[in-house]
Amino acid sequence: MAGTPCSVVTNEPCVVTGSSPGSRHVATLGRGAVKSGAGLASLGREMLSAEAEFHRLSVDDVHRMVEAGVLREEDRVELIDGVLVDVNPPGAPHSTAVAWLTRHFVGAVGEREVRVQDLLLVDGGFLLPDLMVIDRPPRDRHPSTAALVVEVAATTERHDAWKAPRYAAAQVAEYWIIDLVARAVTVHRDPRASGYHHVTRHGEGERIPTPVGAPEVEVAALLGPRG
Repeated sequence: MAGTPCSVVTNEPCVVTGSSPGSRHVATLGRGAVKSGAGLASLGREMLSAEAEFHRLSVDDVHRMVEAGVLREEDRVELIDGVLVDVNPPGAPHSTAVAWLTRHFVGAVGEREVRVQDLLLVDGGFLLPDLMVIDRPPRDRHPSTAALVVEVAATTERHDAWKAPRYAAAQVAEYWIIDLVARAVTVHRDPRASGYHHVTRHGEGERIPTPVGAPEVEVAALLGPRG
């Protein structure tokens, strides 16, 4: 789709370049450029807050980009502070951990819903947590908070840790990061305006109580045998 105009989003042109699914989204809006992907995520807050002449997208803008064919509904992107960021395709260990979590929580959270890699609205955009437990929202709305959010990190722990203030601002009661490399789980509790007030790290041999009525999570069982 190189050279595709998307004036439906802005009066200035934008271009989407790249042919592979992991490198498709480079949007040029007006006189500035916004690049999504792992490189952007690794730059952190400094890049996103730096002064630049680019157009920050809204959630409605992204919906219009999908309607215009600039993005596909199946494209895995997050909107962080108005900037589209590609989500890397999951590897096998990541998918295995998400499947374990899904089996553990589905059917064990009462009237709440378990959603996997679905959209959660946050200030400045939306995120795609690997798993979240939510109170059922109206059928025509995406959730904007959760009782529990879990992210599985094989190579992205730094990026996932960077999401913590956004989840806290959305009043997500607990945010877990499953670090497959370090074989540990970081649990964030007590969300406040400045971030999570209580953060603990749990290793193999420990069990983590859940805030949603599901059984405790045995860290060793979640992580599986060492490779």
